[in-house]
Amino acid sequence: MSVSYRLRVIFKGVWRDSITYIRYKAQLYGMFLEIISLIFGFLLIGGAYNFSPEVLSLSGLKETDVFMFIMTGASLQVLSGIATWGPLNRVEEDIHFGTLEHVFVTPVNRLGYLLSTTISRALFSMIFFIPTFIIALVLSGSITSFAAIGLSLVAVLISIISMMSVGIFFALLGIMFRQTRALVSILHMLIQFLCGAYLPVQGFVSIGPGIGPALKYIAMCFPFTYCFDILRAFMIGPTYITLLPVWLELVIIAAMTIAFVIIARLFLIPVERKAKRSGLSIL
Repeated sequence: MSVSYRLRVIFKGVWRDSITYIRYKAQLYGMFLEIISLIFGFLLIGGAYNFSPEVLSLSGLKETDVFMFIMTGASLQVLSGIATWGPLNRVEEDIHFGTLEHVFVTPVNRLGYLLSTTISRALFSMIFFIPTFIIALVLSGSITSFAAIGLSLVAVLISIISMMSVGIFFALLGIMFRQTRALVSILHMLIQFLCGAYLPVQGFVSIGPGIGPALKYIAMCFPFTYCFDILRAFMIGPTYITLLPVWLELVIIAAMTIAFVIIARLFLIPVERKAKRSGLSIL
């Protein structure tokens, strides 16, 4: 199957979703309100957060950086939700409308089919996210430089690409086992907390001599952890202590993204085998 054919599958999927968003605007408004409420909600209450002196020293954060730390976590939570839920939503919609089997009995590229919904949702979300993110930084007085904003948006883009690979895996779980939304919701929530959405992974060691370091090393097995870390390094500046050098974290993100795509592709094999043997309508 040629690269141009795979790209055409993705383009057609993005085009279909874009038409849907434009025609049925309730979901589009919902995406906008979600981003607005989360970012500005943390802008309003961010000053109430604080970490212990030990956590601040381990992460290199200052007390004035806590709001920025929390807001970057909230921002990536929105975008990770797009990457995580996008492919699963596509699968569940096609199961509901009875069109999933049509996809699996044609030579269409299945990974491209799953990726397209995340790409389209990410494109529309970024239209709302970028100005909201910049306005929140201006209002909070947290802008350090335009270069920092540019690098932060690059980190956001890298994060979405990385998180897509995990989203594909969740979508395949949805095809294989059908009622997986509760399981995926719990896994997504655990990943958010474990990978540092609201607490520095560097500070895990302060929890205790045994469980703290263990949680830290478990968190370092997921690309989400490094996505959060790099975004904060760009936004907070050189005082922030990253888990690893930034260049190494970028390499790890790329390697883990490829690894999750390979795992998803391998998991697709038994999914296709089951589809051919028993049909998807009775899964």
